[in-house]
Amino acid sequence: MKGDFLKRRFKDEAVSLYSIESDTDSSVLKRYMVSTSDTRNMLNFPEIVNSDFTNLMKNGVTNALKGLNSIEHLSGISSKQVNVYHILRGGLNFEMRNALHKAFGYKWHSSSYISSQRHEKDGEFEIADDSYRKFQIPDNATVYSADIVASGASLDNSLHYLDNYLTTESLKIKNFIFATIGCIKAEDVLEKWDSILKKNHPEYEKTILIYLEGRFALGDKKLPLYNVLPNTDLLKNYKFGALLTPEYEFSQFEKMIIPLEACAIYDGGKKSFEPVQHIIDILEFWEKQKKSSEFQDLSLWDEYNARFPLDMYIDFESDVDDESYLPLKKNKEVYWQGVSDTEYSHLFDKFRWLWTDSRIKSSREKGSLMATCNKKISYLKSLIDAI
Repeated sequence: MKGDFLKRRFKDEAVSLYSIESDTDSSVLKRYMVSTSDTRNMLNFPEIVNSDFTNLMKNGVTNALKGLNSIEHLSGISSKQVNVYHILRGGLNFEMRNALHKAFGYKWHSSSYISSQRHEKDGEFEIADDSYRKFQIPDNATVYSADIVASGASLDNSLHYLDNYLTTESLKIKNFIFATIGCIKAEDVLEKWDSILKKNHPEYEKTILIYLEGRFALGDKKLPLYNVLPNTDLLKNYKFGALLTPEYEFSQFEKMIIPLEACAIYDGGKKSFEPVQHIIDILEFWEKQKKSSEFQDLSLWDEYNARFPLDMYIDFESDVDDESYLPLKKNKEVYWQGVSDTEYSHLFDKFRWLWTDSRIKSSREKGSLMATCNKKISYLKSLIDAI
């Protein structure tokens, strides 16, 4: 959304919390973004699967709730009035029921479920399977939910059935709190349903949206990328609309491979419940990248900047050799408020630790992406062979 920026609201050793503000638009939602070491690791290393994946998610969501509590005072809501609405199967990854117990000591919160399998038809996504539904929602409810959001179809469908159930059973709802790894489609859907819920339920107070690590851009076949899944891949390129936390952006420079992955999360359901197929999917992406590299003679530099642009960090076309963090700070202050000079300095130093002059030079050579593809493919095949 044009004009959106992050404003730091809370930070401790476990979590950084930002509100999403805007100079041009006012959203009806209360929008937040959080960063934790667990969610950064979970996203940056897609080979983390199964219980390891969900444990990191649970820890991250727990700390996100604790951080948000400093502003929204969520722990003051009685657990008897709280319901966790599970969107199957991706929503199970967030471990929201257990996270609420760990964050606030909740004991009496209930759970509801709906299956949701999206299906592409004529370039749009619709829900093909939502036949399993189980609602157990108290009156005056605060409903928590979570899911990975790309097209937004599953979230929209799930809220339709939630509202229908509440209306049919004459139940009141006060708040809807949603955590996601996703894109701006989450806001589109939640703004729509915030209006509907306020109309249908006069006691409704607010909708809270929590992004984990970033509000990613959504893949589109029109984007200048060689291998992208439209309406599926979540991308980190700010030029495509991504808005990332400073901590998450810092973590992108831990390893060269991190920003080159196809998607910030890939398929969360497969990560937890079909881990072998998930690794195969990653392998298929990198094999496609290898073919593109061969055919287009792609450089590592061009592909990296297509997915995670570095132009805010340093002007590589300028004759001025500026090795300070000040240009970065000037560029980023449009998107981040409350970040100290020390943090900008550390971020710039981390960037230069990874992107040395010699690496920049070698990465610009035609065909230099090939070596990265081969290394990643070899690693993924070793994982599959070890199964």
